[in-house]
Amino acid sequence: MGGTALTACVAALVACSGCYRSSAAPPEPDPDPQRARAALATLHVDNQTPYALTVSYRIAGHSGGQVDIGRIAAVTRAEMAPVPAGEPLILVARTTAGGELTLPPRTFAMDGTWTWRLDRAARFVPTPPDTR
Repeated sequence: MGGTALTACVAALVACSGCYRSSAAPPEPDPDPQRARAALATLHVDNQTPYALTVSYRIAGHSGGQVDIGRIAAVTRAEMAPVPAGEPLILVARTTAGGELTLPPRTFAMDGTWTWRLDRAARFVPTPPDTR
């Protein structure tokens, strides 16, 4: 490419550089950057019962179903999948025979850790049909 043609191309690019304007405004910075992080908590289960269990949660006051967060063998301790923090959760431990042990609603701190200890004598009741 000759010098004149190169000069003409550069001049055209410089002239056109002001032609493009973004119509979208830059995004506003989040006033609370902590809010943008996933609000999760860690749940450990110390299963001292003679039953293998499936551990789930329901969000208190919501009609949505249960979310399974892990399985645990009898007389074992394990970490479950993370659970939402800052919302009242109802934790449920379910046996393979369908019995359930349900905790009252509790809220977990963001990045917190909590251990649910199920005693050997824990009582499991039949699963209510509307929560399966």
